[in-house]
Amino acid sequence: MYKKSLYLFIANTLNRALNFILRIVLRIALGSTGFGIIAVILPVQNLILTITSYAVTPTVSKYVSEDRARHQGEDPYPFLFAVVGIILFAAGMVLAPAFASFLSPQFEKSIIGPLRIMFTVIPIGMVFSVLTGIFFGRQRAAIVAGALFLVQAVTVASAYVLGVSLGVDGAVFAFIIAYAAGIAVLLVPYLRSVSAHGLDWTRARSMLRFSLPMLVTSLGIVTLFQADIIVLGRYYGPDETAVYGLVAPTARLIPSFAIALSMMLLPRLSELTAQRSTHLARHTVSRALSITAVVSLPLTFSLMAFSEEVLYVLFDTTEAVMPLRILAFGMFCYSLFYVLSSSLQGYDKPHVPMYALSACAILDVALCFMLIPRYGILGASVATGASLAIVLIVLFSYVRPSLDIPVLNMAGIIPLVVFEHFVGIVGGPVTTVLIYGIAATVYIAAVVHYNGLLAVLRDE
Repeated sequence: MYKKSLYLFIANTLNRALNFILRIVLRIALGSTGFGIIAVILPVQNLILTITSYAVTPTVSKYVSEDRARHQGEDPYPFLFAVVGIILFAAGMVLAPAFASFLSPQFEKSIIGPLRIMFTVIPIGMVFSVLTGIFFGRQRAAIVAGALFLVQAVTVASAYVLGVSLGVDGAVFAFIIAYAAGIAVLLVPYLRSVSAHGLDWTRARSMLRFSLPMLVTSLGIVTLFQADIIVLGRYYGPDETAVYGLVAPTARLIPSFAIALSMMLLPRLSELTAQRSTHLARHTVSRALSITAVVSLPLTFSLMAFSEEVLYVLFDTTEAVMPLRILAFGMFCYSLFYVLSSSLQGYDKPHVPMYALSACAILDVALCFMLIPRYGILGASVATGASLAIVLIVLFSYVRPSLDIPVLNMAGIIPLVVFEHFVGIVGGPVTTVLIYGIAATVYIAAVVHYNGLLAVLRDE
């Protein structure tokens, strides 16, 4: 399970790196104002990613793995999720003008067209996520990793070409091209290996019922991640949303391993639950949570300690250092939450994270309206970070797993802070990235050796 998670973690990390490049490319192609506009539209893309990665793909992988374990063959019923995508697309097309009117007047006239193009991506993204879930259910993580990488690479290339020639509308249309490419890559091996037969409506209804709490939960995740920039867009202009649109995705590197591991954890726990191996299932959850914490801590500490240098190298700015540190802490909390939430889905209790996340999403929106008008992007980061910490506490209290983190891991931030204090930004971006890249690599290598992570990834 951990070895396959490593493949997905590498793919997720590469995808996040390409996401950085995408934002830099968009800023170059569209300018600061154009990027500020697209930064407010990107929550719709995040809606697609969250619904698919948190609800659709895990649900499909669970049902496909169960069908295979029972030797029932594969049925096309997972593609009924495309209907959900069409419903969300229709709702988005109708609500686009209302969303535009919520924002400050600087956005209203220029955002409706690109927003409607982005809503068109939703049903296409649903089909892609169904295919990824099918291959996860078959335990074929490598082909999914390749398809995910292709989607991100095509997005970057086509966003630049279309952004330069057609502006914001063209840059948004790049997402449609990218998902179509990903579908083509996965559809060919799927059609070669599946045998055509009728639709199992009993399993289809069961799948949709199981996914409903997860869909609601994913909407809560989208609210937690995107309420800040949307409320920011109501009170401030494209310049502020452009800065926050760069900072927030930087922190989202941290949950990459947790998301990858959860993709493999859910079908494994579903298997153990079906076999009534309660003790082994609890041990699996505790082990997965501990490894997630050990892997995510050095990423979190590195980003918090070197936040000024990261922003300087990537985006040529240092004005949002504290928001990045706060969001890094929030993303560490989200990493642990994600594993616990996936575990409860494996236990057939998806309603528990749904209730917890829905309540914290409402809290996040309230905090955004309280803090952002006065504190700007700092208030946005505090609202999101605090809400993510609270939802982790709630879920941890419910599951009560054992968390085994060797004590020296917690002290890892101290040498990083000392190093950054005495070194600071050195020369230009190239020199800075070399020095801090070496420091972060040495630190992460020491963490890997101290915790024996290579043996875990190799043997488990």
